[in-house]
Amino acid sequence: MIRLMGSAAAILMLAYHSPGQPSGISEAIQGEWKLVESWANGTALPPQILGEATLKVTGDRYVLKRSKDETKGRMKIDPTQKPAHVDIITERPGEEPSTGPGILKIEDGKLHLCGAPPGHERPIDFDTIRRPRLTVLIFTRLAKP
Repeated sequence: MIRLMGSAAAILMLAYHSPGQPSGISEAIQGEWKLVESWANGTALPPQILGEATLKVTGDRYVLKRSKDETKGRMKIDPTQKPAHVDIITERPGEEPSTGPGILKIEDGKLHLCGAPPGHERPIDFDTIRRPRLTVLIFTRLAKP
């Protein structure tokens, strides 16, 4: 479950702004964020699962730092979808990149990321009760770029 959480977290944390795309959400998620809530199976997960976690988004690249490790990769966002679609491409040394489908939104100043494991369908909402394979991560902003 912890590896799934790491993949879901990584999958949920990236943004890409390609030419011709609206830039709103891609620009809005740039900077550093602190994990304040995480949910799976309809239950808030204890902070020990991810520990002190921060997310830094720079362009289409992200770094998710947890107490004992970090995950890097990139994101591709489709801001024309509601909620915005995100493909989180996790890059681990010695492994092929893996892509997990997700959705994201910014609400009340918080970044909400909802992701499914690689190979699963993209979430349609942020409901982890009806869709137990999903993980939702909620971040507050630490710093803008």
